[in-house]
Amino acid sequence: MRYKIKDIGEAGIDVRVEVTAAWLATACADISVGPSHVGVMLDGRLEPAGEGYLLRGQLQGELVVPCARCLDPAPVAVAAPMAISFLEKRDQREGRDLRNPADEGDDEQDDVVRFEHGVIDLGSPIRDEILLAIPMSAICRVDCAGICPSCGRNRNLTRCDCESRANEGSRFGTLAKVRLQ
Repeated sequence: MRYKIKDIGEAGIDVRVEVTAAWLATACADISVGPSHVGVMLDGRLEPAGEGYLLRGQLQGELVVPCARCLDPAPVAVAAPMAISFLEKRDQREGRDLRNPADEGDDEQDDVVRFEHGVIDLGSPIRDEILLAIPMSAICRVDCAGICPSCGRNRNLTRCDCESRANEGSRFGTLAKVRLQ
């Protein structure tokens, strides 16, 4: 996912990056996510643009995350167009301090990524797109019954009568049987 600017040249280069399970485990360690059997791929082009470089491409494929209701694998489609500008960090000789983020100037934008030592790393923009593609509550299927809060069974696999037993012993059990019309 790293490209040396000396290898890009004037014409640019085609970029094809496969998002692997090992990379996801490292880059997205704080969430449980992995590629499905379809996988996730970035296809694009990295080319010089003014003082920096421009990546234009498409991140697409399918991820697998835990279902918010039953914790079974839930597929999540990824289809994200990417247009990212890469600008080299200025060093202290040019009058800017790299350690001071306030000294970066007004050219910092959401779609501008700084690089240094002549190496462009696509990892951070790919990670950002993946995190944006994952819904807050992914579900494995529309009719997912989830996990029983009493006995812990996956109600998609095994029926339980915990809810009906809880309503029978309750003073409000008769209210549970009444339906509003």
